[in-house]
Amino acid sequence: MFAGLMCPGTGTSPLQFAEPGRLGAALAPYHRPDREGLWCEGPALLLAQRVFNAAASRDEVLPLRCAESGAVVAFWGRLDNRGELAQALGLQPAQLGPMLDSALVLQAWRRWGDALPEHLAGDFAIAVVDPRRRRLLLVRDAMGIKPLYYRDDAGALAFATSAAALKTLRGMALTPDRRWMAEYVLWLSPSEERTGYREIRKLPPGHLMILEAGARPLLRRWHHWRDDSPDAVIRDSRWVDAYRARLEEAIRCRMPSEYPLGTENSGGIDSATVTSYLARFLDDPGDRLHGFALLLYEEEQAFILETSQAAGIRHNYVATSRNESEEQREALRLRTLRVIGYPEENANGSGHTPFYREAQARGIRTLYSGFGGDEVVSNPAAHVRLEMLDAGRYETLQDMLPGNALTRRLRVARMLLKRRGKPSHDPVSWRARNLRWSQQPLRREVVEEFGLRDAWFATAVHDAPYRRTNDFILQYLLRQPYIGQRFESCTLSAASWGIEYRWPLWDARLVQQYLSTPSIEKRGPRQMGRYLHRRAIDGVVPERVAWKPSKDMGRFIQWPDGPALSGSQIRALAGNLHPAVAELVDPSCLLRWVDGQPSGNLAPAAGFAVRRYLGTLLWLNAWLVQAP
Repeated sequence: MFAGLMCPGTGTSPLQFAEPGRLGAALAPYHRPDREGLWCEGPALLLAQRVFNAAASRDEVLPLRCAESGAVVAFWGRLDNRGELAQALGLQPAQLGPMLDSALVLQAWRRWGDALPEHLAGDFAIAVVDPRRRRLLLVRDAMGIKPLYYRDDAGALAFATSAAALKTLRGMALTPDRRWMAEYVLWLSPSEERTGYREIRKLPPGHLMILEAGARPLLRRWHHWRDDSPDAVIRDSRWVDAYRARLEEAIRCRMPSEYPLGTENSGGIDSATVTSYLARFLDDPGDRLHGFALLLYEEEQAFILETSQAAGIRHNYVATSRNESEEQREALRLRTLRVIGYPEENANGSGHTPFYREAQARGIRTLYSGFGGDEVVSNPAAHVRLEMLDAGRYETLQDMLPGNALTRRLRVARMLLKRRGKPSHDPVSWRARNLRWSQQPLRREVVEEFGLRDAWFATAVHDAPYRRTNDFILQYLLRQPYIGQRFESCTLSAASWGIEYRWPLWDARLVQQYLSTPSIEKRGPRQMGRYLHRRAIDGVVPERVAWKPSKDMGRFIQWPDGPALSGSQIRALAGNLHPAVAELVDPSCLLRWVDGQPSGNLAPAAGFAVRRYLGTLLWLNAWLVQAP
């Protein structure tokens, strides 16, 4: 992790704003780094920390400085194309072996300058300071796995891998964003750029920022997806082979570590893919691979067990209850606020604390997640049927539908008769949002001021307007801020325990391989979704998991998140909201959730949505009490 300041044209020392000790403590409030270093010269300051994991991360000197150019590099992350990069730089294998990732980045910057990130693969946040030219380059990886925040204050640009570090700066006031808070209550706040503070922004995924003396910061996108899948009418196994090769490399390149590994295992196809391949590449997992699971649904246990047994994982940790007291939840909120800097916008970050605690106790410094498959590489690809219909490929479409030959022909005929433009929203999503909207606690004038009703129901669009799988992925799924929020929340929460999160199914090269694969490969006979991925993992992932027809795991056996407050606690909350929250919320709504119930507790009909609303209010209260 790292933090820094650049004052390119003011003649002001960054030490006027930053106290290095406080910066370092904010970056690592609970787990001290293995190495830390400070560089401060002229208009710039860089403080870098490193938690060792693999040989390529064992920096002896932080941050790294180039003896020839004077440039200084802070790097947080992992390079996954070291061999290709070394070859492009003209390095010999003997030179690459002991070279650190940060040193490779520095050499790449000297060769390609601002085009540096276009030659890198991996998860990273980078800062390059060129003190001679009074110039700063900030870079964030294509998927946004590693967070990078900044604030621009009249000639002084501060940046850090957590917003919490930017809260320690002197003379730089912070203002909680009222609109953000209102959106946060309704789970609408996730954004690629905005945070809970008006002054603090995020560098969006796949972007870079350049700051030069006498100029405003320049923000530019460096990563672009390609929609280049060829038009094919016959399936070709070579596409499965190409996808499988990318998938295996996406997992293998994330395996280097000098410590035991941990893998999340929900029993679903995505986590089972990562878990099974990790075990296969390790040959005998032994004490090297540990499985972690959170049991939420009644059928998960059997699939978790089957995956773990088939992979030969002997060390498994399954959390079967989340019955924390509200005092325990409050303590976790305060810890997470100190780590992230403002309320988390994805519950997985703090919600996976049982995994982090067990991993830390067993010396595990890497935790793998299967999150991300649904969005792209194991997408159900339901739109392929519409693609075939629009292209007039009725025989191919017929092959994808259920039933006997006659039934399938009739289904195609019915689709042709009903052929029309897609609706503006998904009916199921619309009904769910309409039910939850009826319980929302914001004042009417606040809803109207920020146009929150329209924003709320706009989320019911989902896949409705799209007729191509790639359009749905590129124009909708890959633009969903919740993806980046999960990365940011989980990355920072895990890092506070000394653990690095890795998401193989979000490897940018693997995602691009899927986008570049013909649509016909993505949807199988009898409406079999995830067809490309299933064929690729066949024989590695247990058959019952790999070919499970749906994601359904039965009913909830415990609530996935949200507080379980009593009626008296909810009434107390309604009367003790922080003034900034009370200005937004109608307290009578909170009382409506519990009044009239014989037990005095939460009305059963309120359900999941109300628990989530209560959670956001508690997060805002905890944050604003400690906010500057």
